[in-house]
Amino acid sequence: MLTPMKIAHNGGAANSSQPEIVTIKTTQMYSSGCLQNSSWPMFHHDVRHTGRSPFGMSGGWYNVKWKFRMDGMVISSPAIDKNGTLYVGSDGESCLFAIFSNGTEKWRAATGNAYSSPAIASDGIIYIGTNSGNLYAIYPNGTIKWSTHIGAGWAYTSPVINNNGTIYVASVDSNRLVAVNSNGTIMWYFYAQDSIYCSPAIGDDGTIHIGSNDGYMYAVYPNGTLKWKFYTGGEKGIGSAPAIADDGSIYFGGTSGYLYSLYPNGTLRWKIGTGYIGESSPAIGIDRTIYVGDQDHYRIYSVNPNGSVNWYYTTNGEILSSPAIDKNGIIYCGSTDGNLYALNHNGALRWKFNAGNLIESSPVIGKDGAIYIIAEILPPPDFHSYLYALEIIDNNPPIKPMITGQINGKIRQEYEYTIVTADPEGNNISYYINWGDGTNSGWIGPYPSGEEQTVSYTWNKKGTYTIQVKAKDNYSAESEWETLVVTMPYESPQFRFIEWLLEQFPNAFPILRYLFEKHNIR
Repeated sequence: MLTPMKIAHNGGAANSSQPEIVTIKTTQMYSSGCLQNSSWPMFHHDVRHTGRSPFGMSGGWYNVKWKFRMDGMVISSPAIDKNGTLYVGSDGESCLFAIFSNGTEKWRAATGNAYSSPAIASDGIIYIGTNSGNLYAIYPNGTIKWSTHIGAGWAYTSPVINNNGTIYVASVDSNRLVAVNSNGTIMWYFYAQDSIYCSPAIGDDGTIHIGSNDGYMYAVYPNGTLKWKFYTGGEKGIGSAPAIADDGSIYFGGTSGYLYSLYPNGTLRWKIGTGYIGESSPAIGIDRTIYVGDQDHYRIYSVNPNGSVNWYYTTNGEILSSPAIDKNGIIYCGSTDGNLYALNHNGALRWKFNAGNLIESSPVIGKDGAIYIIAEILPPPDFHSYLYALEIIDNNPPIKPMITGQINGKIRQEYEYTIVTADPEGNNISYYINWGDGTNSGWIGPYPSGEEQTVSYTWNKKGTYTIQVKAKDNYSAESEWETLVVTMPYESPQFRFIEWLLEQFPNAFPILRYLFEKHNIR
């Protein structure tokens, strides 16, 4: 039974130099509401935000199992329950979706617009923050258990659940971290000096870590009092959610352009210049390697625990997505160039999947090793997003094609070329041909592996052209390019002068024009 609520103010006001802790004293609600033991129950996998999964497949390519359409923008990252059902918040459709593992809709709950990523408790209750500033608790059947207003503005951050079932979530405009009992009552507020956009992480000792736009990384005791705070300097804040290593080290990115490492007591271990890290949260590999993305240089970084850079991989867009790591050490991360990148532990590209125009969400990994990612499809008015399920498979790209045919010819005359290749798994093959004059064939096919195909083309201007051809299989694995150089015949200055006369005076010299066209002299 709840005791009468009494509000105690510990510390100064919200706009003072010290954070304010507002404690709402109630009987502690212990329940079975701790995090569910599933493949990916919350943002960045676990309460320490390691982004590291115990699952994964070793195949070298992917296959799109299914895609699920949602109207409008979706930046929420999915959570997966123990039955394989996925949960994701939608801004465009103002709801929380539940999606079966086969890609069909299970239900949708009318929560209002949600940027937040859901978290699943051990009893199956799903928690998610919404843009109206509410925290929702939803039963596994889609009915709403309760909603609690946690502050002005939206709850951009993703909830985290401690071992006692307490939910921690932040209110952006109220500048506060909120502790909520599993029955929806507020336990306490902890105030920062500015907005809070990043999600809290919980250390093994129960300490809550959260950053703010005031430039501080805060460590807060489970009772809502300040343990320590670390100032990053300057006027720019922290939007990157912290990740906590096995030894208690805290890693986070800052809009100041650095990746930070703190000791468990809140003192600086090191910082390295990476460029602006506004949203991407670090992931921590089993060997303690840290992975994070930046928005200035479009890079995915691999950083040693001592702060030295192993490598970086440059994409073609900002990295807002937080990396995920599978059991084989393969790193998955989205980019605003619309691609999901799969990188080996050494930074080499394993594959990339073009999912759409923009990826802000973060990838998650299922129990069967499937990768789930959300991409936005632009532009309006048909603005929508897809949740993709990618199956990791053993597959190799086709062998580099062969192309044969005429290498010297005349303009305005059609020539045939033979192309052929084979696929190691015997999959059907499609071909893409650049004709060297700014035109291409687009993808043609599919055709059986090893079967010769004949294509034809006509050039209309004299010159030397490099034909390029590549192949792809059923799973969009592409071969290397093969080339063939084609040269049109040399034309003497006299012929050029005659052709110029014919172009300038099309109705003159009819006999000469007739002879040139009859003998194809061009």
